[in-house]
Amino acid sequence: KKDHLRSATDNRTMRTLFLSLLVLVCANLMRTSDAFAQITQAAATKAVNIVTKKLKADRSCKTELGKLVKVNAVLGYGSPKDNVIAVRFECSFNKPGVKSGQDRGIMRGQVKASVAEDTGKVVSCSVFRDLGWGRTWDMKI
Repeated sequence: KKDHLRSATDNRTMRTLFLSLLVLVCANLMRTSDAFAQITQAAATKAVNIVTKKLKADRSCKTELGKLVKVNAVLGYGSPKDNVIAVRFECSFNKPGVKSGQDRGIMRGQVKASVAEDTGKVVSCSVFRDLGWGRTWDMKI
């Protein structure tokens, strides 16, 4: 009879330990899912505007890629690290010496950039020519 009572007590103890462990695991999962900040569309648009302004002002970008004409599409945005907004968008560049009214000389590139959320400074920026099949131009920060 004592062995039977001991196993019932052990079962209750194990069940209590299991439930407390389950609560701890669930609490950790909730905490880690909240660690990634949710980026709004307005914040992403602001980051895209900051990056395009920086690309338009960069001399090496103008000589290497051409003048940034327009942003065609925002492909994605998010927050991979704390206090960082990552954006990916497609834009058109006009090669120097070619009139803007012609279709010739327009190069479409995909921009991948990170912007510090609090300061608004560009942390990194790369432009993939020909949608990644060509060469990549990296902005010197």
